[in-house]
Amino acid sequence: MKNKRLFLRAAVPIFLNGLLFRNPVLIRALGMYPIVAAAWNTKNAAGLSILFLALSLSSSLLLCLTGMLVPRWFRPGLVLLVSAALYVPAGALADWLVPNSISNLGMAAGLMICNSVIFSHAEEYAPEHVAVAVAADALGCSAGFALTAFLVASVRSAWLNGFHLPFVGFVMGRASDFPFAGFLLLGFLAALVQWMNHLRARRGAERSKRRMP
Repeated sequence: MKNKRLFLRAAVPIFLNGLLFRNPVLIRALGMYPIVAAAWNTKNAAGLSILFLALSLSSSLLLCLTGMLVPRWFRPGLVLLVSAALYVPAGALADWLVPNSISNLGMAAGLMICNSVIFSHAEEYAPEHVAVAVAADALGCSAGFALTAFLVASVRSAWLNGFHLPFVGFVMGRASDFPFAGFLLLGFLAALVQWMNHLRARRGAERSKRRMP
């Protein structure tokens, strides 16, 4: 029981890192393409998030169980093979929960197979960590990806619907559909997370100074 509590206690910071403090999209600039290309409304964001969760959690757990049994040079190919095989049930799940989400996402859906966040964590992190940590990492990264996708999609939807002026409003509103709008919003969100991390680091340093005799 004590060991289980220790595992769960260690899993919490891993999850929070993926969700916010080391969000792979905002901090490491990984897996941005689906968000900037397709997350321009909340329905698309939901479809992307379901795909990401299904692919990330299942591929990471599979590599956790099998990754150390294969040579390191074969892992990248194995991750892609696993992701490609899992894409069909993951896509069916996304379409079931959010009807027509895969067709609406277009090419961005298929490219989730080689999403850099899913690939890097399944190939590098999963084979060398225990299942609890791997699951917490996959769930945290999935939550972080979903949070980013929904924030970007919500702002772009508001941007699209918030302009009602003739011509200027149309041009400004339609601009939210283009990838540069997604990159712009991701830049602001990344700066916000970095600022939060800076505050956390400064407060941590201040607490350490207070504890010193």
